[in-house]
Amino acid sequence: MSGSSDSEYRVSFRRPSGWVAFACASLLTVLLLGDAVLRGRPFDALLVAPWLLALCWGVYVLLAAPSVTATDDLLRVRGGLRVVEIPWSRVRAIRMRWQLEIALDDGTVVAATGAASRHLHINRREQPGDDQAATLELFRERARPTDLPVRRGWHIPTLLILAGIAAWAAWSLSVTGGIVTG
Repeated sequence: MSGSSDSEYRVSFRRPSGWVAFACASLLTVLLLGDAVLRGRPFDALLVAPWLLALCWGVYVLLAAPSVTATDDLLRVRGGLRVVEIPWSRVRAIRMRWQLEIALDDGTVVAATGAASRHLHINRREQPGDDQAATLELFRERARPTDLPVRRGWHIPTLLILAGIAAWAAWSLSVTGGIVTG
């Protein structure tokens, strides 16, 4: 899945807190692997690493990866594992409920978890998500009509990393004799 590369304007929304959580998980992983090397052996760190990397992968997929990218031609909504590329002519409405939602002309709704969510503060009238929705509306208003379809697909690099971690974990289990209970 590839977005438009010849767009004059481009804006991306992503939650900064997701990257903070990913940085904390990565730092914890490095510290725990360093401890395994210092107190044990480097081979022990190899056996423990896939489990810690799986945790980092999960934090990345759930919190850091989701994003919303708008170009002149289309809106790209990335969840943890899936990517939806939506031509502007297929967007019926952009609304901010608890999170940004993109209503399509076929009646489906795409939830954009990468954009800001609604805050429940009583005294706060301005919401970052409302600004993001307004920005996307400007893109939609100035978009050229097109009859391109909505494209949905998997984010292949993320799945390949998961496959690598799973293979590493399987090797780790085979070396240690499997999961030990009791």
